[in-house]
Amino acid sequence: MRRRFGLTLSMLPVMLFPQSGNPAPVGTEIDAPERLQMLVREATCAEASPTLSAKLNGTSLSEVLSSSTEARTIFYVSPNGKDSWSGLLPTADQQGGDGPFASIERARDAAREKGGNNTIALGKGDYYLAQPIVFDSRDKGLIVTARCNEAPILHGGQRVFNWTQQADGRWTAPLKLPPDEGVGDLFVNGIRQTRARFPDAPADGDPRKGWLFAAKCQPAIDVREGNTRFCFHAGDLPAVGDTSGLVVDIVGGYQPGSQWGNDTLPVVSIDGAGRTVHTKGTDYFFTAEGSRYFLTGAKALLDAPGEWWYDLVAGQLHYIPVDQSLPSSVVVAGILPTLFKLDGANGMVVSGLEFRDGAPEGSGKFYTETRGFGAIRIEHADGVKILGNSIENVGVGVHVTESKDALIAGNVIADVAGNGIYVGTNYGTFGKSNGSRILSNHIHDIGKVYIETAGIWFQAADNVRIANNLIENTAQFGIAGGSLWGSNDAVYNAVIEHNVIHNANQQTADGGAIKMMGEQADSLNSVIRSNLVTGTGHLMNRVDGTFWPPGYENTSEWPSPISWAIYTDGKASGLRIEGNTLSGNIAAIGINGGWSNLVAGNVITHGSGAAFRVDEGTGKGWRPPWARPNRIEENVVSVDSDSGIVAYVNAPDLGLGFVQFARNRYSGNLNDKSFRVHPEIMLSGEFGGLGDLQKAGEDTGSVVAPPE
Repeated sequence: MRRRFGLTLSMLPVMLFPQSGNPAPVGTEIDAPERLQMLVREATCAEASPTLSAKLNGTSLSEVLSSSTEARTIFYVSPNGKDSWSGLLPTADQQGGDGPFASIERARDAAREKGGNNTIALGKGDYYLAQPIVFDSRDKGLIVTARCNEAPILHGGQRVFNWTQQADGRWTAPLKLPPDEGVGDLFVNGIRQTRARFPDAPADGDPRKGWLFAAKCQPAIDVREGNTRFCFHAGDLPAVGDTSGLVVDIVGGYQPGSQWGNDTLPVVSIDGAGRTVHTKGTDYFFTAEGSRYFLTGAKALLDAPGEWWYDLVAGQLHYIPVDQSLPSSVVVAGILPTLFKLDGANGMVVSGLEFRDGAPEGSGKFYTETRGFGAIRIEHADGVKILGNSIENVGVGVHVTESKDALIAGNVIADVAGNGIYVGTNYGTFGKSNGSRILSNHIHDIGKVYIETAGIWFQAADNVRIANNLIENTAQFGIAGGSLWGSNDAVYNAVIEHNVIHNANQQTADGGAIKMMGEQADSLNSVIRSNLVTGTGHLMNRVDGTFWPPGYENTSEWPSPISWAIYTDGKASGLRIEGNTLSGNIAAIGINGGWSNLVAGNVITHGSGAAFRVDEGTGKGWRPPWARPNRIEENVVSVDSDSGIVAYVNAPDLGLGFVQFARNRYSGNLNDKSFRVHPEIMLSGEFGGLGDLQKAGEDTGSVVAPPE
């Protein structure tokens, strides 16, 4: 049964061929994202005619083909083609002397030779790529799309054949790769398998299982050494004679012992006597006692169904199948983190294709660039359009860097190792990606390898619009934006609206559904409005390896997990958070360190934590001359947590004037300790009721509704 959402496509009329005109009105109801994807594919397929636009009447896609009148040469590609043919026929002629090309590269080169306006049309079937396909300035305006009613599938690696069962039940297959390559992931019938690891991955997928927990080092080490080593408990680790290729996947963060993200760190050595694992580390990722981890990448760890290990020296893949259907299964070794690279290819369109089975490089910190590689990677290419594609089982779905006016719409992006979509910059050059539009995509199951990730992540990008996306099941963020490095990656005039986000922050101790950073330390002048957020969670273990229960929040306890539906961080200022519906989350809205933010007209229900958390942490002592109080006004809040906490304000240094409450309507489980405020401005002390807050002059006109 098809789901329908009251979402809008107000920017999609200019999706393929830019033109003037007003967007569709906000509030237009459209089909579920997969239905939209089908419409986009029909409207942009190679042989589409203007008559197809009639099928789009009544949607904001209705004018998508209206200016598509220029003549184009179509170069056809098919897995059954030959690069010696002309590429001008969709199928082979009766004589077998001419037909489509076999490779996308040959079609690209033919389009370059011809010049003018060209389309590359891919026919149905599987395309196994040995290297990224690169488009550049010679490919300006090129369209790469599917033939109508056909489904081309591009794989980021090789299909593996010639499996042989060994006496111990394992299977092996030859797979020769160049010395500088390796197998990033293995996919059997489209499902990601598990690189050999210890402890084994939990069969039920429970993220609380399958971990070891770092021990306290004896003698103690400096906390900053936690970037290159950690200690383990006696008896925890199996004997691993050869540590070459061994990697530790460990949870940590910028502060030792934090659980903001994870990294995959190569193991240098294991000191059994000192119970210490030495790793290649970074200067911005630290671990400590209690950091959870597992080992992966060694042959000695291959012992469970679904696990694999690649012997690069011997050129052999080892695998323990889940069942005995392996010889008839489609097995793909994911090798490429990038399948399409658009480098200077202004105005290119990529539509209606399926990208899958790539290497997981994406959003880890060690040996990776800013936020990942991208199955589709766009660099210094303005006006690119990524429309109606399926992107699955890759590292990062779409990566846009230093490219203006990108349009990413109607895609389905799922089961990716890192970010679903990244829009931003390269560290060091800091060129911006202004004017990006990310519209009506279905993005789900994000952060399968790297957890400090988002369905959509953006920075160094002004005038970005993120609207009408459905985002589900993310390791940390649904949408994360703003500056991490100050003015270098500043963000201004972002609009995040009409998105639906379910089940964000399922694997970190500090995250949420929508987050904005503000290390640029001035007004972002941005808006987060009319979004629906449900089910935002958290995952955090204690030092002893036990976990806080789901939905847990205790404002009197630290460290403990924190999680918001929407929050600002790192001095993020000048944001309007308006008209959002937030239900079934932990904390609803948080402000950390910023000024001049407005939180108004939101509806908050069924939260297990505070409705509002306001903290000076990232802006301690920072009061710029333009600063105005953060205002929390005219929100409707049902207080459903057992604690009855409505708001927790922690700003002892910034004091009065950091936040003001006005004309909110509260109902539910309020009590005489529903407001917790530092500094202690209320006569009752640290905790008080709404009346105490009003007497202290920090609330005007808010009311508690009588029970129904």
